Amino acid sequence: MASHDPFELKYTDKKNYEPVPLEVARLERDDQYLKIEDLTKVYSNGFEAVSGINVKMYNGQIFALLGHNGAGKSTMISMLTGLMGRTAGRARLFGNDLFSDMDDARKTMGVCPQHDVLFDLLTPEEHLDIFYDFKGGDKSMKKEEL
Repeated sequence: MASHDPFELKYTDKKNYEPVPLEVARLERDDQYLKIEDLTKVYSNGFEAVSGINVKMYNGQIFALLGHNGAGKSTMISMLTGLMGRTAGRARLFGNDLFSDMDDARKTMGVCPQHDVLFDLLTPEEHLDIFYDFKGGDKSMKKEEL
């Protein structure tokens, strides 16, 4: 079972708390997830683009980040992929500090934007296929990993 980090309950009203399903607890126990804690971005002019994001994204699942224009989605993704620095917060990817070893993190995560796909004529599967090759994935594992 997953341990209950006091940080995780910081914003949780305990009467609404429900234990995670066994499959999710196993993923947590095995560090098979991205855990973001209090991720914040404040620009030099004082504008707070991202304010204390807390979320978990589990291996083997698809995570969609939705919100209105200006909500901080692109800023959050830019911080997690190393395109811009964070002001505060931490993130762990498969048990490792995401921000201290971005090169290693980039080997296991990818981003699929909603708009501006690379090639209009390719299907989503064909996009994944070509980007797998761009990243230098193991050809013998390609079908399994896609």
